[in-house]
Amino acid sequence: MKVKTLTLEGETGYTAKITRDNPTEGLECIMCEIADQTGKRVSVHHVSKNDKEDQWTMAECIQYHLDGCPGTHSMIYDFFRYVLFFAE
Repeated sequence: MKVKTLTLEGETGYTAKITRDNPTEGLECIMCEIADQTGKRVSVHHVSKNDKEDQWTMAECIQYHLDGCPGTHSMIYDFFRYVLFFAE
């Protein structure tokens, strides 16, 4: 089973839509689009499905925008678990 799309909404009203992305090179990656309360896209983040460090930075970005503040390790890890749904 593979998760294809996941949308999260934070306390700030921002949303994060995480998807599998298939670039033209044929390399599958994880993509996250962050949107503000009005739906305007404010950030796009692409990471390798095989690189845990890149996936952690994606989780940091998601956590920061959705919670509205820099997070602790455990706060970021909550979002990292969702990113892992899209990893191999």
